[in-house]
Order: sequence, then structure tokens, then C-alpha cells
Amino acid sequence: MKNKKQKSTLIAVIALVAVIAVAGLCYLKFKPGTTEGSKEITVKVSALDQGEETFTYQTDAEYLGEVLTDNKLIEGEDGQYGMFITTVNHVKADDSKQQWWCITKGGEQVNTSADQTPIQDGDQYELTLTEGY
Repeated sequence: MKNKKQKSTLIAVIALVAVIAVAGLCYLKFKPGTTEGSKEITVKVSALDQGEETFTYQTDAEYLGEVLTDNKLIEGEDGQYGMFITTVNHVKADDSKQQWWCITKGGEQVNTSADQTPIQDGDQYELTLTEGY
């Protein structure tokens, strides 16, 4: 009985490792790629009651965060998941009001930090000051 339990546990562990390996390979194969060379991107900033402003950048950078920090549009803190944006266009998110900067691309939320978001020529991003976690 003890050998049977150990064998089942070993099979379960091997299966789990295999699933993790396959998931990792799928991520590496299908993750969004970067593009070398000159690109033009547009970033629309919406700061609640302060209106909207649109910025257009010509860049050779491969990631959104690099463009935004080089042009001093954003400030942030490095965290476990990449850069956490705290300030955009001199507007700082207020933690006491549960404010945070949301990155979207074409209206769809981006699930990576700015410094991990690859850019392509013609991309349009939105940085929106949002209230509530």
C-alpha cells in the first residue's frame, strides 16, 4: 500500500512538472515579440478631472516603459512584476483614494508592466488614472 501511494505521488509530480514545462514553452513561443528599428507610437493620458492629452513618440525602443521614462512622461517604482507607474505627466496617483494608473492598448487592459510591454509601429496606448482597487 505504501509503495502504491509513493508511486502515485511520483507520477503526479512528474505530470505537474511536464505541464509546467509545456506551459513555459508555449509562453516563450507565443509571447508578444519586440520589433527593432524606428517606430511611432501614440499615448493618450486621461487623468480624471484634468482632461486628456495625447503624445506621439518616434522611437527605436522595444518596450513601452523605455519610451515613457526616456521622455519623462512617467515615474514609477520597480516591483515584483516590473515597473509600477506612480506618476504620469506630473499627476501622481493618490494611494489614500485608491488611485492607480491603468495601461490599455486599443481600450483593452495590458497585463504587463510598462517596462515589459513590447511596442510595434503604430501602437496606440492609453494611461488612465483609475480609482478603486
